This record gives sequence, structure tokens and C-alpha cells, in this order.
Amino acid sequence: MTDPSRTPVPIFRWSGPLWGFVEGERLYDRHGRQAGWIEPVLDRSPDVFDLRGRFLGELIGRHYVLRYGLRSEPVHRAPRVMATHPAPPDPAAARDPRDPLDDWVDALPWPLLPPQPPAR
Repeated sequence: MTDPSRTPVPIFRWSGPLWGFVEGERLYDRHGRQAGWIEPVLDRSPDVFDLRGRFLGELIGRHYVLRYGLRSEPVHRAPRVMATHPAPPDPAAARDPRDPLDDWVDALPWPLLPPQPPAR
């Protein structure tokens, strides 16, 4: 039986393109590079932090990371070591753009830089 917390969940930009995925509590970009982690929060959407421990935003609707402009920033967390996903899941199709939300913005870096080519 598959552990549901380990099933990759696609993450999209609010404007529609696929950004990456979440597996367990780790956030990966679409190239399989860990970009951060998810922390559950009591009575609210989970918080998302980058690998340096900086707050990015909140996980909204399981598929979006948005930042509320009027929310104060939580305390930075200790940095974490990057882990590379062995093989990113097959990319999901882009979604239709969503209507903008007042005071909310996409919190993930865009555009994503491609992976560095292997050294020769």
C-alpha cells in the first residue's frame, strides 16, 4: 500500500503553469530539486519555507503557495540541507489561470532556472 503522504502533489503558479510538487513535507521544483519544506499550522493553512529558512507563503488548496501581503512574517527557521528527488513525477498539465485574490501573490520564484549541465 502506498503512503498517501509520499504521493507527489503537483504545485502550480496561480497563473496556471506547473511549478513543482510536494512529497511528504518537502517542496520540490519541477526539476526535482528540493526548494523548501511545509510546516503544519494549527487552525490555518500550512506555512512554506525555503531551504534557508525564510518564509515563502502558505500552502493554499493543496496546489498553490501564496503569500498574503498583510500577514506579518513568522520567525525564520534553521536552514535545511537540499535533497534531490530521485526522479520527478511526470509533469502535470498546466491549469487555467485563476482570478487574482486581493492582497495575495504567488510566493514561489519564477521563472525557474533549468538544472546546471553536468561538469565535463
